[in-house]
Amino acid sequence: MSLTNNDGIEPANSSCSNRLVIAPPGCGKTELLALTASTLAKELLPHQKILALTFSNRSKQNLAARIREELGDVNFRRYVDVRNFHGHGAEIVRSHGKTLGISTEFEMPTPRTLGLAFRSYDADAESVALADGVLAALKRIPSTDAEIIEALEAKGNRLALDVETARQAAGAMHYGDLLRHAQRLLSVTGIGALYQGRYGAVLVDEFQDLSVQQLEIALNSSIGHRMFVGDPLQGIYSWAGAQPVEVEARLRLICGTPESLTTSYRSSPAVLRVLNGLTREYGASELLAADPDSWRDGGAAASFTWATDDVEAKYIVGACGALLGRNPELSIGVITRAAWRRKLIDAEFSSQSSINFIRWESAIDDARTVALLQRAVADLPRGAVVEDLKDASELLIPPNDPEALGTLRDAIELLANSYQEGDDLQLKIRQLQVRDPKAVVGPGVHLLNAHTGKGQQFDWVFMPGLEQGHLPSFLAKSATELSEEKRILLVMLSRARHGIVISRANLLTSKRNTLYASKLSPWWNTVATNTATSHESLKAHILATPICSP
Repeated sequence: MSLTNNDGIEPANSSCSNRLVIAPPGCGKTELLALTASTLAKELLPHQKILALTFSNRSKQNLAARIREELGDVNFRRYVDVRNFHGHGAEIVRSHGKTLGISTEFEMPTPRTLGLAFRSYDADAESVALADGVLAALKRIPSTDAEIIEALEAKGNRLALDVETARQAAGAMHYGDLLRHAQRLLSVTGIGALYQGRYGAVLVDEFQDLSVQQLEIALNSSIGHRMFVGDPLQGIYSWAGAQPVEVEARLRLICGTPESLTTSYRSSPAVLRVLNGLTREYGASELLAADPDSWRDGGAAASFTWATDDVEAKYIVGACGALLGRNPELSIGVITRAAWRRKLIDAEFSSQSSINFIRWESAIDDARTVALLQRAVADLPRGAVVEDLKDASELLIPPNDPEALGTLRDAIELLANSYQEGDDLQLKIRQLQVRDPKAVVGPGVHLLNAHTGKGQQFDWVFMPGLEQGHLPSFLAKSATELSEEKRILLVMLSRARHGIVISRANLLTSKRNTLYASKLSPWWNTVATNTATSHESLKAHILATPICSP
């Protein structure tokens, strides 16, 4: 794929040092970042590099692969560092923390470190959620440890105060502390100048998911070329601290009027028809397929109402099996707003041994983690136990990659829970499903929720659960929260390349295994209006999928 002048977007050049680009899903965002990196690499001063920042290891993997493809392996290593924000923050704190009296010998925190700290206290879920929110808000500003304690005492949240006091006393670090201290350190003149000298450019993916703190970190990491790419209609992380309104306003002041991409290189006309039906309500420009005639039958988009969620689950598994039977190389995403709505679907896949599937929520299904475990266990002596595997595998994690460490520890915990005395650990690890660790989305069925799937794409997407209480979530009450739920729907729809199948069930299964009546999602009619494919025509379309040998 290559970008054309139809979008009015060209790789960055020396005459444009700050750029803001609105890039809806599938419109060449990653391609633009890669082309820009290629151009900027030629303009760097000696010993300078480009810093590319994103949010997760999956998105980091995507972006790094595309930039490497553009520059070649040697030039990629020479000119580009791709980091997620917490990894970048960890590197800054490890390297320069002593400047502000911060120990650099701390154990690397993971996304679960704070949650594990709360377990030491006899607190109910509501109290934990409140304390977590208080701590998160305080750590999104560049406060010192003493200032945080003072603020917690003023707020009177005893649980948050106890947890933070214990952390400081132990010289430990929580996940939010990495960015807080990184922001503080970059404001130190000498340290800020060091990074600004090292990085001649910074490229930021998904600017709508930035907090003001993350924006400050990005801005202070480079004063050369800066590019921020994203889409306000894909902003679904306010619960995690994203501040899309404040960040976009600040970026418009820095960068001026944003440029826009409007041509989709990802999705078929059928999928885009559904997307445009929703984005039209925001006044957004309609996305047009770059090559509409290249999609067989224009792609496919269907919406079905099922009697029960059990019937729905059986249909989805059967349809996925039929697609993979025709072409085992297809990638299929089964995406829900929340994992509970996928319970029957997951169980149905588990009963079908012939279908290749993974659960994205399960760390033991993560290809990179499995590869790391298999590498570590190969060097262990016979009779090794899970704790030996934990120690050996953690040594293989890059030193400033807290997300990878967290995923590994989650996988180790799953292994420990299933491990029994006398088990052959080497055999257990060798039997784990082997996938290409370089492929974020490989062939087969991927079971995931909306937030973990952001930034990914699948040949087909099945999207069950368009009911009130699931999408939108029953937790969404305010107009702002409901608006974000609608954006979550947009994110889910935009994962699809060739075909999308949206569904709901009249009756849902409760935790007690009884059926209860569902309520229609407020967005069902808009979506259904733009999906013209019937049961019979979709079946014919699937059966006409070109056969590909495994």
